[in-house]
Amino acid sequence: MNAYLCTYRQQPPRPCDLLKTRNAGKEDPLIGRFLSEYANGHYDWGDDPAFFAAKHKLGDVRKASWGVCRPDVRTVSEPGDVVVFFCAHPNKERTIWTYSFIEFGTVGERIWHKDVWKNRRYAPYRSFYNLLINKHEQQEGIFWPIHTNWKRRLESPYIIFDAAKSVFNLDSPHVVAEWHKGDKKEIWKLDRRTKKIERVLFAERGIDRRLRTSQTGYAHTKLNLLRDGRNVRPGRSLPELLKVLKELAI
Repeated sequence: MNAYLCTYRQQPPRPCDLLKTRNAGKEDPLIGRFLSEYANGHYDWGDDPAFFAAKHKLGDVRKASWGVCRPDVRTVSEPGDVVVFFCAHPNKERTIWTYSFIEFGTVGERIWHKDVWKNRRYAPYRSFYNLLINKHEQQEGIFWPIHTNWKRRLESPYIIFDAAKSVFNLDSPHVVAEWHKGDKKEIWKLDRRTKKIERVLFAERGIDRRLRTSQTGYAHTKLNLLRDGRNVRPGRSLPELLKVLKELAI
């Protein structure tokens, strides 16, 4: 089993994409709510991971799925693996980025987009926004821009998190760091909780990098917390790491 760290960017959509999204979602009353919450929230544009849909459609954010972004991580993820999420939120000028600890999800099921439509067990996910197909045809069209490489993304699994073993905080996530334009890395805060998050995810494991891996706005490369290639990293085992993540989520 493995544990991965992933950062998603919560940045303003282009005006033309916002308009197209509003028009495409006119028949879905929740789209308006998503758009009203988005600017000051911690969702990914397109809702993937599907925190918004899980909260408002299934009544439990821990039932989120993951099916569009980070296909490289979804491809290698197996049931029982842990994904630690951070949200990167830029200011209007995109010169300052704030990083929030969204906490973690444990992979419950590893299925395929087509399974959502073929198996009645997954019917609750058919109205989620992070689906790439609808009965084998391209599904995207509400959130713009759509993915032109959607067929390639279909080659990676659709992940459903285990609600009993996941903790997501989208309402008041803990802010851990800031990045200012020109800096090589984000600067982590010095409060006790932040220091412990940074220590158990990076320092104890001998990891020099942090969340941002480049000065561009797009470089937040995934990170395997337990392995560096074929080598096992030092630090806590997965059960021990999961235990401390639960403590940090309180």
